[in-house]
Amino acid sequence: MTPWRWFVLAAGIVAISWAAPLVRLADPVPVLVIAALRLGCAAPPMLAIASVRGTEDLRTARRVDLGAMMLAALALTGHFLFWIAALQKTSIITGVVLVTMQPIFVGIGAWIVLRERPSRPVVLGASIALVGALLLAGDDLGDHGALVGDLLALIGGLLSSAYLVIGRGARRRISTASYGAGVYSMTALMLLALVFASGTPLMGHAVGSYAAIVALAIVPQLIGHNAFNWSLGFLPAAVVAVAILGEPVGATVIAAIVLDEVPTLLELAGGVVVLLGVCVALRDVNATDQPELHAPVTIAGAG
Repeated sequence: MTPWRWFVLAAGIVAISWAAPLVRLADPVPVLVIAALRLGCAAPPMLAIASVRGTEDLRTARRVDLGAMMLAALALTGHFLFWIAALQKTSIITGVVLVTMQPIFVGIGAWIVLRERPSRPVVLGASIALVGALLLAGDDLGDHGALVGDLLALIGGLLSSAYLVIGRGARRRISTASYGAGVYSMTALMLLALVFASGTPLMGHAVGSYAAIVALAIVPQLIGHNAFNWSLGFLPAAVVAVAILGEPVGATVIAAIVLDEVPTLLELAGGVVVLLGVCVALRDVNATDQPELHAPVTIAGAG
């Protein structure tokens, strides 16, 4: 394994760790505008990448696969809206950690939707993560707005998990580039439609906020997520999945330095317990798995 491949994975962790701080820097731009412009900026480069690699798989895709992509885009739309809204109400460490429970949500969702019974590590990890989530929520007792933000973050995590579970079948037949380009484009169109339908103004916000949104599309969305997907071609899925758990750590450090947002001891304790639970659940991932181009493995961080 050449060192630069590990460097790409590390760069992905750093890139995706900027997602939550950049959302906070884009404040007070409306949630809809942040989400729509982020995906609107990220979709064209993904379409360009897909066109270079070829999109025959999209042109010959079955209706059921295209329908799954549409549902996945709908779930991704909801994920961004709820998660960005959560970060405007609760702390960065809480918002990111709660969404990082995604592997546990995926295990439960696969059980409900795909009838794939969760393994003992997933059940144990879910139990441990629940304790950590309660600790994080306990730190917000007495602050109604923060508690609402915690709930929004959990919903965002559930929708992100739904995005992964829904697209699992389609990803067996459609490449990562084509799938990403298709879903990103659909998501961008859905968000822009919501912006215009609601009458939310896209223009007239601070230049610094627009700069933060563009950085949000480039750094965590294009660099971060693509670095993880690229790493899946060379590293076991379990390694990449565990590496993504570095996002809450990185986001917390960046928030402390850039935004002067230092987590409380209870938040740190809750975050550690949640991440421990997720690590336990990830023991179910086959460490020798080396997914191919069309393998049904999808990795996504909170941002």
